[in-house]
Amino acid sequence: MATFPRTPLSFRDEQSQTAVTATRAVFALIGVLALVLGFFGLDQYLARGDDPAARDPLNLMYGTLQLFVLGADPLEGGTDFPPALQIARFAAPIVTLYAVVEAARLLLSSELRRLRARRSSGHVVVCGDTSVARTLAHRLHLSGRRVVVVRTQPIGPLELRRRSLLGVQGDGRDPDVLRGAGVARAAVLYACADTSAANLAIAAAAARVASSRSDIALYAQIHEPEWALTLQARRLGVPHTPGQRLDFFHLDQLAVHVLLDQQPLPVRPDEVTRLLVAGDSSLAQVLLLEIARHWRLRRSEPHQRVDVDIVATDAARNLGELTHRHEVILDGCRPVPYESSLHELLEEGDLGRYDRAFLCFSDDREGLELALREHRLWRRVSGDIVVVVDALASITEAFSRHHREQPLLDPIDGRVKLFSAVAAGCDPALIADDLSERLGRLIHERFVEGCLRRGEKLGSTPALRPWVDLDEELRRSNRRQADDIGVKLHMVGCAVVPADGSADDFRFAPDEVELLAQREQERWARAARADGWVHGPERDRARRRSPDLVDWQDLGPEGRAKCRSAVLEIPHILADAGFRVVRLTETGADRVFDPA
Repeated sequence: MATFPRTPLSFRDEQSQTAVTATRAVFALIGVLALVLGFFGLDQYLARGDDPAARDPLNLMYGTLQLFVLGADPLEGGTDFPPALQIARFAAPIVTLYAVVEAARLLLSSELRRLRARRSSGHVVVCGDTSVARTLAHRLHLSGRRVVVVRTQPIGPLELRRRSLLGVQGDGRDPDVLRGAGVARAAVLYACADTSAANLAIAAAAARVASSRSDIALYAQIHEPEWALTLQARRLGVPHTPGQRLDFFHLDQLAVHVLLDQQPLPVRPDEVTRLLVAGDSSLAQVLLLEIARHWRLRRSEPHQRVDVDIVATDAARNLGELTHRHEVILDGCRPVPYESSLHELLEEGDLGRYDRAFLCFSDDREGLELALREHRLWRRVSGDIVVVVDALASITEAFSRHHREQPLLDPIDGRVKLFSAVAAGCDPALIADDLSERLGRLIHERFVEGCLRRGEKLGSTPALRPWVDLDEELRRSNRRQADDIGVKLHMVGCAVVPADGSADDFRFAPDEVELLAQREQERWARAARADGWVHGPERDRARRRSPDLVDWQDLGPEGRAKCRSAVLEIPHILADAGFRVVRLTETGADRVFDPA
């Protein structure tokens, strides 16, 4: 995948910039000409007098510079000037006038930009000096959104020249700076500073500035995957979610979704799919987890697993921690760790043959060199060799074919693919897939997996389809169910924490299951009525009728069983997302909380 390109100037912007540059060059030339002509013209003029000291070079230079401020001491009372001095007398003030006008224009445009930023409404605010913030701002600008960037460093003039890109210089953690960026009327804010702590502070400050708003979305980038899970768990645990939408995103987690969409795992009924994941970056661990999740919905047999060889200096330790926290890995994969370098393993011949290879190194150059020079790897991988890059992302175009042109560098028959996590992850649509979206997707995936195990065919009903093919109403239903998980858990004195590998023996007590199943029925019925559904003797999607649209006491055995199943699935859904359910007290099973 080619990296997301630098945002080009529009043709009109290019013309404007060229005109400004040409004008400045012309007046600079006029200024130099005025200096030269003024110096020699003044010397000729003073040669007519009787004072040789007046023609001292320093005195001549001082007198020439005075021409730029509409006057020069040696010319007081004079009338008959040499042609060179006459030209300089008019050229120098013109240059001065242009400089004053240009300075006033820049100052005025800066003030106008500040005013436009403060008075903006429905716009997007991007805070941070990082490549993530810049890429995200460019992508939002290209999509037609009005963008206000908040940076501690000076903002480039080419960026601010775009009409939809406004700038505020300052610390995004300062509420006054955020007010200057118009956060009180913004639709979305992205906090993309270089530390997680700074992004949390920016999100908190933005929530205070927009406290009277109920429709702003706040997204804070968290650089550590486990810390992102912890914050998401605490956000999920809020029983009554405020109107402001808040979520925390980890770039690698977003990028791997794009990567696996571009590189779907091959499924063959008669052969085992084999993958190679090599490298020491955090994306390698996230990739393994997502491979397992993707494979569960694509495998041809219920218990079929994909073979994944993991090559890294600490592969065994990382794999042990991951499998303890995420059971889905061993359900979908058969991972084998190799604690050595990929070069050594290929030299020793210890590796097998693979359908695809992913090189995920912290040092871009290490992964790229392996892909471009390790011929033994080419022979062992039948499909693509994907190299994850960041600092070297700008060279991806050298390996890409543009229209009919040949690439600048040989991509080994097109099999070497460079993938930029920053370019892929900086997608507003992906970031908007907040925790409710991800949990809603997992709820649907477990539903589909259960149906497939019972022998039902994918696509046989509107609901039995992959998430990407699901209609919006069914997606919204899954999101609403996910949004209610935190409320349900608080009703029975439970909370969500990141999975840590410890024994997970959590079970809902029978009376808890009944209480939460009743809550689920009430929630679903309320949401269905809001979508226009009414009670009917048979389910009719076209006419929006359902026999289950009744109170709990009137619900039939099949409908009650669905509600109980939804409750019993909560711990498994959260486990798939990297969480676990815990009780707040040792006697928590005896405590029942009123959701009101």
